[in-house]
Formats: sequence, C-alpha cells, structure tokens
Amino acid sequence: MKLLYYPDPILTQVSEPVTEFDQSLITFCDDLYATMKENDGMGLSAVQVGVLKQIIVMDVGEGRYTLINPEIRETTTGDGNVLKFSEGCLSVPGYYEERERSSGVLLRYETENGAPVIKWFKELEAFCIQHEMDHLDGKLFIDDLSPLKKQLVRKKIAKTLKRKT
Repeated sequence: MKLLYYPDPILTQVSEPVTEFDQSLITFCDDLYATMKENDGMGLSAVQVGVLKQIIVMDVGEGRYTLINPEIRETTTGDGNVLKFSEGCLSVPGYYEERERSSGVLLRYETENGAPVIKWFKELEAFCIQHEMDHLDGKLFIDDLSPLKKQLVRKKIAKTLKRKT
C-alpha cells in the first residue's frame, strides 16, 4: 500500500464508520498492518493509505491490535496521568515533536469480525491510539504548529522522501 504524506489533502478528511465486516476487510487490515511494519511504524490508520474508514492497526511491542470504529470512552488525563513522548508519524516522516497525551484510555472498538470490545490501554499503546484517532478525525500532530514551522516541516519531509528514493 502507498502511504500518503503531509500536505496531502486526504489526510485532513474525516473517516467514516466501517459497516461491512467481511473477508475484504480482513484482507485490507492485514495489508495495512504489513504496510505499517514495512515502514517501521507503531500504528497506522486507513486514511494514511487513502481509505476514509475508521480502521487502525497498531503494534507497540505488545502484539497486534486491529481497532475498527474506535471510540474513547474515558481517559486518565483528569487524574493528571499524562505521558510525554517524542511523537512522530509515518505521514510526516523525519519530524518529531515532544507531546503530552493521556497515559490511559478506555476504548470501545470492534474486531475485524465485528465483535465489540471494551478495553483499557495504557502508556505507549494509549499514546498511539490517541495519535491514530486524530487521523480518523482528519488531524495531524503538527496541526497546531505555526505556518512558518509547517513550511519547514514540509521541506524536511521532501528531503526525507528524496533520500528514500
């Protein structure tokens, strides 16, 4: 699968819920996961390959998760439990920004087969989920940067991609 890079306008679009749970969804999720691994990622959302569906794959070292139609039900942020991490993104290669996110999220999602799950995720998994869910809402972690800094990021991405080819 081909990754999309900032400033591709598809990355700013909101993803739609998945309604069909069939073999093509399972195949797509397997391909999405393979794309994430091939690019040394921890998480990847469907929008990052141009598919506007609420699908996230993730593996931060604790095993593979496929999260369909995810909804954060609760966070630990109100308790002051936040995680600081140098955040990066496969769609914004070569750029990292120190960020704070909730250190825990209670997530409701569906599996590839449509089975509902409610589970607490903590630390790096919670951080990754929040990052990927932003993608589903058409947001990038660099959206709050100044226009000048975004321009510098765009140039850095171009250089990074040029080195890859």
